[in-house]
Amino acid sequence: MNKQNTKALLETYPKIFRQHTLPMTQTAMCWLFECGDGWYKLLDELCDNIQNHIDKNNLAQVEATQVKEKWGTLRFYTNGSDDYVYDLISSAEEISGKICEICGSKNNVTLEEDEHHWVRTRCNICKKIK
Repeated sequence: MNKQNTKALLETYPKIFRQHTLPMTQTAMCWLFECGDGWYKLLDELCDNIQNHIDKNNLAQVEATQVKEKWGTLRFYTNGSDDYVYDLISSAEEISGKICEICGSKNNVTLEEDEHHWVRTRCNICKKIK
């Protein structure tokens, strides 16, 4: 993810992404967001819903431990989630398979293996870009 989107997520959700300053011996958030900019809006909405749920219900703070792409879809790992937050994460992970990871398009998006055997979520336009 580019620096601008990374900075926006870190500044908007400092409690969720508190671990980004910790060393790799303690968290994988030290590598920040290991996914494309096309999922920025999805991550922003997910974090907004998580933080609102925590604040509204006076729950323990959920912290992201890793955010990445794996097998073509989003993975969002946390410490301290409840069932509602797990459902939000599961939904976002499923939705990510229908959003181009590069540009964020929801049109003509497919989840398929590329010539290097990586599974990717791409729209028809970004699929042509190597």
